Amino acid sequence: MKEYLLQIKLISYLKSKNLSKIRFFHVPNGGIRSKRQKLLLSSMGLKAGCPDIILEFKGGHIVYLELKTATGSLSKSQKLWYQISNALKTPHYILKGDLNKMKKDLDKILSKHYN
Repeated sequence: MKEYLLQIKLISYLKSKNLSKIRFFHVPNGGIRSKRQKLLLSSMGLKAGCPDIILEFKGGHIVYLELKTATGSLSKSQKLWYQISNALKTPHYILKGDLNKMKKDLDKILSKHYN
């Protein structure tokens, strides 16, 4: 299954959990863009490597989720984002594999961070 389809299904799974103390969203960072569009978005603050899903918990606690298929790998900018997250002590998880594995990993993350 393609990564974007896994993400759609994982977002649907998150919605089904009816989590009232959490906000989650995606920053549309992928895709092919013209030089002009890239420059504009960069000027507006868009950063390469931004994780696929951002979870915001009560008290402003942020968690990053990067999704990868079983054969997918992190880009250079995604690796850098991950390293900076670690330096800033911002929880950042790489969910890799099929949908069922991602759901299990997500449930573990939610049980760790959801109050």
